[in-house]
Amino acid sequence: MPPEDYIRRSPIKFDDLNYQTCYEYWLHLRGARLSPSWREWDWMALPLKLIPYFLVVDVRHDPLDFIYRFWGTASVTMHGKDFTNQSISKIRSPLTARSTAAQYEEVVSYHEAIGSEYTIQAGESGPPYVQTSLRMPFSDDGISVTQIATYCDWSRDLQKIRDDHLREFSRPA
Repeated sequence: MPPEDYIRRSPIKFDDLNYQTCYEYWLHLRGARLSPSWREWDWMALPLKLIPYFLVVDVRHDPLDFIYRFWGTASVTMHGKDFTNQSISKIRSPLTARSTAAQYEEVVSYHEAIGSEYTIQAGESGPPYVQTSLRMPFSDDGISVTQIATYCDWSRDLQKIRDDHLREFSRPA
C-alpha cells in the first residue's frame, strides 16, 4: 500500500466512533489470536446502522484473489451494482481496484487489521474522493487469512459519489 494511504496497522485508534466500535468488536473476537474465525462474527453485535457500510471478501490463495461474500447495501446504492460473488478485479474503476487490492494484500501479508485513507474515483474521469477504511482479517484455520471484513462509511459523500458512478458507468460503450 502506498505510504500516503497508510494510517496504521493494529492497534488502531479512530477518531470516528463507528470505526472504533467495529475495530473494538473485532479485537474482542480476536482475543490473543492473530484473528478470529469468520463463524464467530455476529452482525447483531454491532449497531444495525453500521451494517450497510460493510464489505466482506473471501480470500482465494494460489492465485491470490478476493471474492466479495457480502457487499453492503450502502455500496450497492453508491455503485448502482451489487458485487456479491464477484472478484475485486470486476470493480469498474482501475484506481479503486488497485488501491483496494493493495490494502487486501497488506492485510493478508501482515495478518493485521489495517486502517487507511485512500483515493477512490468513478472510472477514469470521475472526481477523486478520499475514503477511510478499516480492514479486519479472519482465519478459519488460525494460520492464513481466509476472509477480510471492511468497514467504509460512505454516508458523507454517498449521494455525490453515486451520481458520479451513474454518470460514469451508465454511458453507452
